[in-house]
Amino acid sequence: MAQIVFKRDMNIGTISAESDQEFLLNCFIETPEYSEILDFQNKKSILLGRTGSGKTALLNQIQKDVDFYIEIKPDTFAMQYITNVPFVVKLKREGVNLDIFYKFLWLHEIISQIIKKYFAYNRRNFLDELSEKVSDRGRIHELKRYLNEYDGVFFDEGSTEKITKDIEKNVSAMLGSDIANLKGSLTESQKKEIQTKASQYINKKQINQLKNIITLFKEYFSSNIQKEIIVGIDNLDTNWIDDESKFILINALLSAMFHFIDIPNLKILIALRADLLTKTCEVTDRQNEKDESFTLRLNWTPKMLNELLDKRVEYLFTYKYQKNNKLTFNDLFNFNIGEISASDYILNRTMMRPRDAINFVNLCIVEADNESGISEENILAAEKIFRGDRLKALQYEWGSVYGNVDTYIEILYLLGNKFKYTDLLEMSTYRSIEQLIYNSKTYNHVQTKFFETKAEDDYAREQNTRYLLNILFTIGLIGTKENETDVISFATPNRSELLVCDYTSNLLFEIHPLFAVKGR
Repeated sequence: MAQIVFKRDMNIGTISAESDQEFLLNCFIETPEYSEILDFQNKKSILLGRTGSGKTALLNQIQKDVDFYIEIKPDTFAMQYITNVPFVVKLKREGVNLDIFYKFLWLHEIISQIIKKYFAYNRRNFLDELSEKVSDRGRIHELKRYLNEYDGVFFDEGSTEKITKDIEKNVSAMLGSDIANLKGSLTESQKKEIQTKASQYINKKQINQLKNIITLFKEYFSSNIQKEIIVGIDNLDTNWIDDESKFILINALLSAMFHFIDIPNLKILIALRADLLTKTCEVTDRQNEKDESFTLRLNWTPKMLNELLDKRVEYLFTYKYQKNNKLTFNDLFNFNIGEISASDYILNRTMMRPRDAINFVNLCIVEADNESGISEENILAAEKIFRGDRLKALQYEWGSVYGNVDTYIEILYLLGNKFKYTDLLEMSTYRSIEQLIYNSKTYNHVQTKFFETKAEDDYAREQNTRYLLNILFTIGLIGTKENETDVISFATPNRSELLVCDYTSNLLFEIHPLFAVKGR
């Protein structure tokens, strides 16, 4: 290995794609999912992955490889304004379903951004471009009338606010009263009438016009196939809006996306964390089976992560520090820890995601400060810090869905590194788990499952235990194996939950190596 001295400020990139541009530019790995995204015959539009699986990195790279990339940022979209409009606040508080309203706003925002960015802001250019490529004069005429009626609706700033006020005015007129100023609680008949009138107006007046534009887009892009466009929507997991509204708006976005599926050479690409989709389906009763055909799951293998780390290590030492010899990930970790190689030891303690692997290697480099090589002691010291980082990340990732992740870790330590389904059904063990959950600081779903029935009810005890094991598996805290000599199988993007056949008396459950207690 080339003679080097490690410094704590060295790293193979950051764990945030937004601040990792240098390494992303020089060390990008073209995964199978990347090829699928760039295949415009492929209709998959929901880019689904867990935290740190590389969704943002993919979108950043795609911007360089398509003719037009249009970014919609949720935090700059007018939703913050919308959710504070008095009449919207009133309807939300009264429990009036606003799905059609939010779906319309997403449709408007996507179409508006395509017109602004692709057709370069100019209304005459936009209409002239469409007229040259589209044969349906009637739809062109309808669009001109719509633009005349709603002057600047796609071209001016604040258009979403204008349209919202227009909807409020027209629906209020249909009802014969100002919605925002209705006093007291609404009766069920008032709610139903508002829901009906709002849906009628938005569907007839607004969404029909947007569907007309989408139909024009289909014909236009069919005759303009040399241009490829991706509209990317990322950062839906950030604090762009309150949690109460977030899941409803994500549901509306997914519904709006389907309107664009058949437009040639155009993709609406939505990057979404797996836990957010789970929570969205739970809150909104969304049947995500219909999303499956359009979902692309990010899946990393040890071989792919090795390749990624090789590129980053090589870039760090060969290009940034001008070392003569080509160094790889395995060169830095060319020794064993116990019976496995140090490189495998590191990857086994990740959850097979780039962010985990990059973070762990960086921590090892920090621990080797001023040394000429990384040692087993450095890795073990880094592992302790990495374990704490992963616990925080899991809490951030799954806390809103399943509650306090720390409680699940306590349950695992109660059970040991290896156990069977039947072990949890034993009354003493079940009672101990029940007590841990009861004492947890954060209310969560498992509490409701465990305490809505009596432990003496055999069927309820089985169902609660299966529910708990499935959560532990989905989060990534446990895996399964048929026998002691098998490799542990953890949750993957393609298999995120346990199957009925997994709850057998013979199947072994094993805690993830990162959280296992050594010597146990």
